[in-house]
Amino acid sequence: MSAPAAGLTDPLPPGKAASLPDFSERLSPMLVKELRQGMRSPLFVWGLITMNLFLAGVVWLTMNTPEEGSLHVAFFGGYCALVCGLLPLRAAGALHDELRGNTIDTLILTRLTGWRITLGKWIAVAAQQLLATVTVLPYLIVRYFAGGINVPMELAWLGIFLLAGMGSAAVLTGFSWMKYFLFRAAIMMGMTLAMGLFCASVLDDMFGYRRNYILGELYEVGGWPLLLILLAPALHVAFFALDLGASKVGSLVENRSFRRRVTGLGFLLFYALMAAFLGSSGSYFRDEVQFLALAFFCGTLLVLSLQALLETPLNMVAVVMPMVKRGFLGRVAGRFFYPGWPSGVCWIFGVLLATGGAAGICLLQRWRENPDFFHSRGIDSREVSEMITAGGATLGMLPVPLVLWQLFLRRRLPWHPGIYTLLLAAMASLVLGLSIAAHTTTPGVLKLGLPIPAMGLAWHEHSIERQPFHDTAYLNWDYRQISIFVGTSSAVWWLLAVLMALRAFRQTREAEHEAAALLLAAKSQPAT
Repeated sequence: MSAPAAGLTDPLPPGKAASLPDFSERLSPMLVKELRQGMRSPLFVWGLITMNLFLAGVVWLTMNTPEEGSLHVAFFGGYCALVCGLLPLRAAGALHDELRGNTIDTLILTRLTGWRITLGKWIAVAAQQLLATVTVLPYLIVRYFAGGINVPMELAWLGIFLLAGMGSAAVLTGFSWMKYFLFRAAIMMGMTLAMGLFCASVLDDMFGYRRNYILGELYEVGGWPLLLILLAPALHVAFFALDLGASKVGSLVENRSFRRRVTGLGFLLFYALMAAFLGSSGSYFRDEVQFLALAFFCGTLLVLSLQALLETPLNMVAVVMPMVKRGFLGRVAGRFFYPGWPSGVCWIFGVLLATGGAAGICLLQRWRENPDFFHSRGIDSREVSEMITAGGATLGMLPVPLVLWQLFLRRRLPWHPGIYTLLLAAMASLVLGLSIAAHTTTPGVLKLGLPIPAMGLAWHEHSIERQPFHDTAYLNWDYRQISIFVGTSSAVWWLLAVLMALRAFRQTREAEHEAAALLLAAKSQPAT
């Protein structure tokens, strides 16, 4: 009787067995689960088969009539219908299915964070979109032999359509936690309509009457900086949606503020560098590209500020433990990156100081190089004052509801976005009431709104520069005084918010002391 083969009976040594893991074990469990289910779903299987059959028929017709624009539109339309339309719809109920099935707690017990759960569901849909895109490439090569197409440009637009579909899937994944179907359906229909209009407008410009590629026009106008500036907000919106979804399915002890604020700082720094150090690429529209970067910077800063101010503090040991492990510097960093409005106030205040200092240095450098810098661009001192007033009125109003809640409502009502909105609406109503009273009675009543930064816009409307004869129907303040008043009131509100944030850190320090005691006790235990 022959001996059995050694390879069939002898088990692998432990080292060999550990060095041969399954491929799926190297990926996130959530990604593997969603990808396996997605690949077997009827929507993906039949959608991919239908798209390939349709594209094959279109390419066969294109070989006979390569100059027919409608065939080219149909080719990209069939691709966009699957990648930008149908596949993102699979993400519309991704998180809701887990919440409805009460499986979120089970997933968290497996040490999957809310971010990994959300990211795994989105990457599964993005992988299916990427696979569908790869299957289109052979048809694109066949169309090249038919002639009449710009292959590099069409490859670029194929990638842009893929990124647009991935962004749509990210938004639908991030908002799929909503409980009510009508809300999710509204977002789903809105994204599908937006993707349809985007694809239709691009294809009409590419293969319609003009026969012009928009991507080439954008590159000729602003070069790579313009393309990057247009791409960055789309990436940030996708991250914002995924982060929102992760906050709804994750554990309370996760410090999502750190990732959110660090990512926001990266985008702000990118916009600032684009606006300040945009090299001369020979483009006539360089100033317009810089203005676009500044507009995105201001919009991003406003959204991040509101998000940081509306967070609820989580003074728990598990939250502060990662920062406490890093010693003194970790605790200092925690004052800017802990969850909650106290660290949010400190973070916003630091960003505003850094932004104001950097802007002042850049403007001073430009003024030293060219003393007529503002006049050469057609900007006078009054317009500069109006821009400062508008910016100060917007940023200065951000901490006002928080300070009012701390002074009058802290013991009665918990901090909530609804409270912030209600107090902000009350301040806006007060500004509107004083403006109406100024038109009906005397402009002097506008001085009653001196503590409110938003009154700067009404002060400019009734300033003495609006009337060359200094009519008594106008406020006896010039634009310099208005800028000083708005800047002073905004600074006072922010300083009050910072003082209240420092006072609120008392509970955070207690959690830090408890975490430090646990670390010390763990180090003092003998090693087993």
